[in-house]
Amino acid sequence: MNPKKPQLYRDFIDELVDVCHNGQGQIGARRARVGVWHPSASAEHLPDQHQINLLLARLSEKEREVLAQLLSQEVETGVFETLKALETFGIPPFQEGYEGSPYHDFTGRLSTDWDWPEPETEKKDL
Repeated sequence: MNPKKPQLYRDFIDELVDVCHNGQGQIGARRARVGVWHPSASAEHLPDQHQINLLLARLSEKEREVLAQLLSQEVETGVFETLKALETFGIPPFQEGYEGSPYHDFTGRLSTDWDWPEPETEKKDL
């Protein structure tokens, strides 16, 4: 199936991919990799984040990388599930995608090896 989609659809999906790769979706992963969740946290100030700092400090670099990847994947899962909900509730233009469902298009674009289909050319009678 190759439905015609408005440019807004492509732009929206690409923005979500960018957020996952470069934006908000990488904040937790970057913090985990560095090993400090919140540099100003202490037992008295932001104790929950201080506990995360303590946990990260106990982890090896490899373990922090595993955690960083998990955090990144969880953001991607949140976007995936949101796109599924948009489709389920029939919110235009997310009722269907180029590759079946909008979330399929998202995962294709997320992997960076899937290009948007070429727009269908209209056949003109000569």
